[in-house]
Amino acid sequence: MKPQDLLTDAYAKSKKNQPGKIATESTELLGVVNRVVRTFFQIGVRVNPYFFGDTEDVAYVSPGWARPSAAETIYRIETAAEVEVVVVPFEDRSAESGLPAVYRLGQVFRSAGNTNDPTSGTLTFFYSKRPTDVAALTSDIDSMFPDAYRELAVLEIAAYLALKDGRAEEVARLVAERDRWLRMFLAFLEHETVNERRRFGHLQPFNTGSLMPIESLLTGGTEVQIG
Repeated sequence: MKPQDLLTDAYAKSKKNQPGKIATESTELLGVVNRVVRTFFQIGVRVNPYFFGDTEDVAYVSPGWARPSAAETIYRIETAAEVEVVVVPFEDRSAESGLPAVYRLGQVFRSAGNTNDPTSGTLTFFYSKRPTDVAALTSDIDSMFPDAYRELAVLEIAAYLALKDGRAEEVARLVAERDRWLRMFLAFLEHETVNERRRFGHLQPFNTGSLMPIESLLTGGTEVQIG
């Protein structure tokens, strides 16, 4: 899947779209494609953080372990011996004094300073990743974006073009169609693997009480409840 393919399909949503006229493809629309893909990764994380999961081994560099640059949401940290390292608040660094613990400050995870806490070595971070931006219209979009739901990106881009061109009626139609695909995407993320066995509760969606409703990131908003 390449940005140029998405733009071609988005142009086809309206006879009024003129390729290269409403917006410059290699700059503005390339940026729109990157933003759109990132938006749907962010939405996906709120529902199923494991689906976009990845790991990174981070070595200690004083004063701690740097947050992985590709991490959208970190949900577990382990030592080299696969022992979980919990994250405690900066204000209460002894909150889990019986477990290996770190706290966050300035995008660095630092030893909480208790007896069992790590002070050196490598920690493995498990996280939902941020998609890798593409630098050209002919580059491949991050492979974790599911091709089966490419229509989501196409419709979001088409809505952007219609909104910029002042076609309010088209925006409403495109948003409604995008939302149908969004519901299918969210349903897929909810049930993509159902045979997992766990001793403890499933990781919950993160948008409860969110200060930034994820719905606000979409062109024209959405009536779909996410998470």
